This record gives sequence, C-alpha cells and structure tokens, in this order.
Amino acid sequence: MTPLPDVELVAAEVHAAWMDSKRALGIGSRRSETGEELMVPYAQLSEAAKELDRATVRAVYAAIERLRG
Repeated sequence: MTPLPDVELVAAEVHAAWMDSKRALGIGSRRSETGEELMVPYAQLSEAAKELDRATVRAVYAAIERLRG
C-alpha cells in the first residue's frame, strides 16, 4: 500500500487551498480567536495555527486508513 505524504507538507497545501477559496469569495483577511492573521503563507503561521491544518490532515488520514481496512 502506498504510504500517505508527510502531514506537514499536506498541511501547507491544505492551508494554501483554504486561502485560495477565501480569496475567491473576496475575503482578504481572516483572524483567529487570538487575533492572529491567518491569510498568510503557511510558513508564517504560529505553531498553534499550523496545528489546526495538521489536525485536519491527520483526521483525513485516519479516515483513509479506516476505509482501507
């Protein structure tokens, strides 16, 4: 079975896709509950903000593994 890509690499792609979808809606800024600007490249996010994207990837990976059986 093919291993899944590194979580960190996929999290960066997920974040970029999220920003693209927001921009397509005309949204240019989005802040977290702590006031951090999230519409920045993944590398510029705080560890807490990056962890949100990582958690999404891990949840999807867990679903893939369950479906693989």
